[in-house]
Amino acid sequence: MSMSDTRKEVLQLIRRGLLESAQALMRHHNITSNKPALTELILECQKQAETEKKVNNIRASIQYQRRTASLEMLRDGNYISGTVLPTALLPEGYCGKILLVFVKGDCISERTCLRSGDDWHREILRSFEEEVHDYGFEKFQISPQGGAFVEFQPDGTIALSGSSEEFGMCRREDAIQLIQTAYPDRNTHWPGTIGR
Repeated sequence: MSMSDTRKEVLQLIRRGLLESAQALMRHHNITSNKPALTELILECQKQAETEKKVNNIRASIQYQRRTASLEMLRDGNYISGTVLPTALLPEGYCGKILLVFVKGDCISERTCLRSGDDWHREILRSFEEEVHDYGFEKFQISPQGGAFVEFQPDGTIALSGSSEEFGMCRREDAIQLIQTAYPDRNTHWPGTIGR
């Protein structure tokens, strides 16, 4: 296979969202990313994200935003890694369930992330798996590390309580630490404990 054919194959893999496979092929053939082609793809994804947002298809818009982040990483560093995954996703004022999820993979160093946003911990886990795929990762493992309930208090603090019926209680220290990555200036605590 010629270098030109290899570059075309890499671009096809990227267009299909198979960024790990594209990256592996690039490494195997010792080629760098095609920055102009990736910039074009990034612009297409950004445009599509805006189009989806305008028609209120928020899920698709977010998927394109995630893909954009990975494409930028691939363009700028010639690699993708798990650092593209936000450590904690917790909207301001949120009151609901959270789940800690451990993830690792061929291109993802072991890490634990905090996710929120669904009525069931099982759905938070499913959404996280979808998120990891959206970023272009193909080979990874995820496992739930326990859940809890979080509530932004009127006094500005963030309170954690409870557990997941299905996955058990998350480690308090881990949950507090992950929330503090998103809200470093907030006092985060578990009833009966003091944390910041």
